Amino acid sequence: MSKDKQKILAVYQQIDDGMVNKDTQSLDNILDDNYVLVHMTGYHQRRQEWLEQIENEQMKYFKTIPQKTTIVIDGNTATLICDTKIDARIYGFRTTWSMTMEMHFEKRAEDWYPVYAIATGN
Repeated sequence: MSKDKQKILAVYQQIDDGMVNKDTQSLDNILDDNYVLVHMTGYHQRRQEWLEQIENEQMKYFKTIPQKTTIVIDGNTATLICDTKIDARIYGFRTTWSMTMEMHFEKRAEDWYPVYAIATGN
């Protein structure tokens, strides 16, 4: 695996860890200022709203279980696609969701920043 792919995978793992550990400060530092998460429902959620909902536990993540991850790099952009299972309580409803997370990154200097992500059911 290339060094850039290793860096992207490490960022993705830090995001998963931040979600589960309710470490919104780390997530705030990792995510692009204009980061948008498109939920399985189609809702486009800006970074700050998502972090607030993690903080107040409207979105409580218990465990992430990545199944298969693919990373494609094209110059200074990259796409990570991860089939995963996420044990979470979202707006009071707890289950384990099977989903595909498609996360888009931009490279700035030597670092990769997530700029948006799309979660779809699978």
